Amino acid sequence: MKYWQSVRFKIVVGFFLVIVPMIAFIIYNNVYAMNVVRQQVSSNYNKLLTVNVRENDKMLLEFMYYLLRLRESDPDIALIRSLPAGADEITFAKIRLQKQFIGNSGGINNNIDSLFVYTKKEDDVFITTQNSGDSAMKRVVLLDWSREHMEEAVKGFYPNWESVIIEDMNYLLKYIDMGSDVYAGVLVRSDSLMRGLESYDVGPEGNAFLINKSGEMITKNSFAPMHDERFRKEVVAFSDSYGILKSGGKAYLVLSKPSANADVNYVIVTTESYILQNLPFFQKMLYVWIPLLVVLLLTLYLIFMQRVMFKPLVELIRGMRKLGQGRFEVRLPTNQSSEFSFMSGTFNQMVEQIESLKIGIYEEQIRVQRAEYKHLQIQINPHFYMNSLNIIYNLAALKDFKSVQKLSLHLADYFRFLMQSHRSVVPLTDEISHIKNYLEIHKLRYVTKLDYEINIEARHLTSEISPLMIQPFVENAIIHGFNHRVQDGSVFRVGIRSEDDSEAPDRYIRIIVEDNGSGFPPDMLRDLESNEYILGTGEQHLGIWNILRRFKMLYGDEGSIVFRNSPEGGAVVEIKLPLLLTNRIEMDKEEHIHTAATKENTDADDDGR
Repeated sequence: MKYWQSVRFKIVVGFFLVIVPMIAFIIYNNVYAMNVVRQQVSSNYNKLLTVNVRENDKMLLEFMYYLLRLRESDPDIALIRSLPAGADEITFAKIRLQKQFIGNSGGINNNIDSLFVYTKKEDDVFITTQNSGDSAMKRVVLLDWSREHMEEAVKGFYPNWESVIIEDMNYLLKYIDMGSDVYAGVLVRSDSLMRGLESYDVGPEGNAFLINKSGEMITKNSFAPMHDERFRKEVVAFSDSYGILKSGGKAYLVLSKPSANADVNYVIVTTESYILQNLPFFQKMLYVWIPLLVVLLLTLYLIFMQRVMFKPLVELIRGMRKLGQGRFEVRLPTNQSSEFSFMSGTFNQMVEQIESLKIGIYEEQIRVQRAEYKHLQIQINPHFYMNSLNIIYNLAALKDFKSVQKLSLHLADYFRFLMQSHRSVVPLTDEISHIKNYLEIHKLRYVTKLDYEINIEARHLTSEISPLMIQPFVENAIIHGFNHRVQDGSVFRVGIRSEDDSEAPDRYIRIIVEDNGSGFPPDMLRDLESNEYILGTGEQHLGIWNILRRFKMLYGDEGSIVFRNSPEGGAVVEIKLPLLLTNRIEMDKEEHIHTAATKENTDADDDGR
């Protein structure tokens, strides 16, 4: 029986069909609650981020307007544009611009880190900064940057804010063409744009930062997951959206919003565990308690079912298997639940009844087999008996008293052996002596027309064999082989020999009976090979059926009898005889059968050979 057809499988599946929907519902509620919290937190962060980005974009736009006002109305910028390189008025104009920038600290310039002016005709940068300590470095960087980028400037085109790095500090840079190869620009520190986001509660493992289009952080703070290439690419892929990303075995809530005026993205990252920290019960339920509860319930359920149902069922199945194997000593315990106790008690009663019935049937079969075996052994060939008496009469009439004496002795030994045929087995030497008596009687009858040769290995003579197992084949050879062959004056020969079995010499010996007669007819050989004789009733070929039947009863599946024709002509019978009997029928030692032995192949019509 297949496993999924068992009661155990169906009960376990039924348990899961009941409990899984309940657990699925609990899990769904927990996941739904966490999703609601996640969405609410994300929505709040997104609103705050939107306000901050909008304010920063407004500030960057004001910076650009400041540069436009310089170009349109500032007289110092006009002087720088109009005067030739090296003029003293240009120097004074730059000094006034510096004072104007520093003195206007209460206005918009308070949020600008540096103001610079690049004049192509002088190939020089004039810079004014709120932190004079790094002005020299800024001047060098801005001069190189201006030489590289100002050549590409198009009059009237205002590019977005660009990211530059000066002494490991990130800045956003904006410049405008003032005309006459004069360019003015401002620097804004990237960190100054994050002041509104620094107050966000993103947890100890969260962060807020700016990234450029390449995904590089342009704020001074660092964030370890951004070193993960896959994580960084996924963050860059976000555009005005939020989602859950994983890195280092942790889940992060990521919100990203692009700036409208600069090629940067504002990013807020916090761990999912931090935003769900107010739902510890739900998290523990989802990740700890529900799996433990399922395992505990399933374990207790299986233990309960094992003791109440599975164990009695297994014992019942094992008992039935043992009973099917013929082991009638099996008994089932009855100290179980009422239902299984009733089943076990009924099973035990059934086993006792089957055992009694089996013993009765077995004993009856033994009695039937004994009767059948005895019946097979005591069949007498009346033709041989009458022919022998007729030979004695003729020899007496011819006054050949020595032949009469010899024939009488052979007949006496022949019938003495038959009188002892109640034995289940005899030594092979006794069977061979009986065959010699039989052949000598026929030699007295046929004189020069019959001859025989017996060659039995000495070590085989002590082997046990069923009485009259070989002699009927010799008798069959004389009756059919001798009488049906072409009478050409040659001597009819019967040979009997023994040899070790080539495949298993320690278990079997082979006894071959052969003659030089006409052999078996083809249809008879076909019937012998198909086992029709042993399966039939023996009505047509009683002799062979008798031997095959007794051989099967005595030896079971051990050994075999093979019939074939010799290539030179004549019949061959090969008996594969077991050295140790495996299915011997124990005959009653005290019962003496006084009737004579087997009638195998009474005449030519019996075996049709």
